[in-house]
Amino acid sequence: MIKRPGTERTRRYYDEEGWHSQDGDSVDHNLFGLKEDGPIRVELRRLNTDRIHLALSRAGTALNLLECGCGGAPQKGLLVLCSRYTGVDFSETGLRMARSSFSDVRIPHEFLKADVCALPFDDGAFDAVYSAHMIYHIDDAVAQDAAIAELIRVVRPGGVVVLIAANPYPLVFPVRLARRLASNTPVVGSVLNRVRSKPPIPYKPMAIGWMRQRLARTGPVEVIALSMPSNYFYREVTEFKGLGKLLWKAIRWLEVDYPRLSAYLGSYVMLTCRKNAPRMNA
Repeated sequence: MIKRPGTERTRRYYDEEGWHSQDGDSVDHNLFGLKEDGPIRVELRRLNTDRIHLALSRAGTALNLLECGCGGAPQKGLLVLCSRYTGVDFSETGLRMARSSFSDVRIPHEFLKADVCALPFDDGAFDAVYSAHMIYHIDDAVAQDAAIAELIRVVRPGGVVVLIAANPYPLVFPVRLARRLASNTPVVGSVLNRVRSKPPIPYKPMAIGWMRQRLARTGPVEVIALSMPSNYFYREVTEFKGLGKLLWKAIRWLEVDYPRLSAYLGSYVMLTCRKNAPRMNA
């Protein structure tokens, strides 16, 4: 069994705090959820949804779909693509919320408690696998590698894996870029870890090239931007006045017209892998 430093801390956070109610919503959403206070944000959220749907639809229609790390907020928007939906997470508190949110869903579905590093499914069990904002909360590169291998293993040949991840080196956010570079420097990073406040859950984003390389073991990979702004920028910088207005227009232009370039400029990316069919011996 692979040791997964950070995974247990993540599970404990979501069981004991993240998926509990606070001011009419979950603690997790109040900390990390995005708000849409203007037309650019609404347009970009719709664009991202369309791109996720397009990527998953490469596996066909009426999908048998697995969502890994669904937590208490499974993506009900994906159900239009599904003939069957399965959600897995290792937080029992989150799974209770997920089951409740699907009380009105009529297509076959189930939620299972499982660790993404060791999924309880046969090889090729699903047409498509979707995982969003989960992988970088595994605080160990070896375990992240194991998780990616599991996502690929349980999707059938010709199926699709869609992985939403963080870019640790967003070129248009120099402060975030500098902090990540410093934290990855052995001596400086150890000092920063001692003096800075500890985040509520582990955060270890791996380089885009690192993730792409692991997905590419099994098939071609496409990388595009999911969202250039950081969570803080998205929540705090208005698109209605001042510099924020200009910045949001620039972000819209880049995300709409240059999604591949924007993946390396901004904060969050979507990696799509189409799994190759096994080679036949001559």
